[in-house]
Amino acid sequence: MNCAQLSPQLGFRCEPVSDEIFYLESPLTLAFDGQLIGAYVQDIGRGEYRISDNADTIYCAMTHGVKATAERGRKLSEIVADTGMELSDNGEIFKACRDDQLAYYLARFVEAASNVGFACSNMRPAPVSRFDNIVRDALRPKYAAKLKTDYKVIGASGHQLVLPFALEVVGEAPMLIQTVPNKDGKIDWNMVYRAVGKLLDIKNAHHESKRRVILEPGDEDENQKAAAALSDAAEVVLYTGPDHLIEALAA
Repeated sequence: MNCAQLSPQLGFRCEPVSDEIFYLESPLTLAFDGQLIGAYVQDIGRGEYRISDNADTIYCAMTHGVKATAERGRKLSEIVADTGMELSDNGEIFKACRDDQLAYYLARFVEAASNVGFACSNMRPAPVSRFDNIVRDALRPKYAAKLKTDYKVIGASGHQLVLPFALEVVGEAPMLIQTVPNKDGKIDWNMVYRAVGKLLDIKNAHHESKRRVILEPGDEDENQKAAAALSDAAEVVLYTGPDHLIEALAA
């Protein structure tokens, strides 16, 4: 089996790498960056071939901020196995097969890499919001190393919840801070309701926790309604500037 035989069958671009290895590039792309999906195919003798991405798919995802964890590894392994391919401990999507199965498993490889791409796209960290940057810059000069970002807490539901900020002071419970940015100058009610759910889950697990919501102001009437909706879950601070914020958190 060689490039001249495989390329017309699959419609892939084929390029020899060595006497025993060639690289096939599909027209399909990874969901998180548009890179074309491709596979190395190695003749391992006795009519058998090994298909591999050389761990390029998952390595590329990691360069986009996807963090490797055991749980994510298990999930990706299941996704790959569902297509008939295998995932190594080093993140390589691969399969050894007979020459008469090569076209079939190359199609399954592309399916596996594409599905992994979509899964990794959903694992990328959310970009830091403009308002979170404002709050961070307001708090950092005062609190320095006491200011923690992406602070993780287990809620009453058993889920791990992530807050944008926390203030850790020796001998005290950490102050957990959730920000609620506005959207086009108006209160983002979707963010308000998500904050309520998250903070109530924390409150039910950690009754003595100090919880604060920093609300980016919108319309005055809407500010009051949002503060009322959040009041059972946390104390609400309306952001008007760095000095007022530090003063309000210290009160």
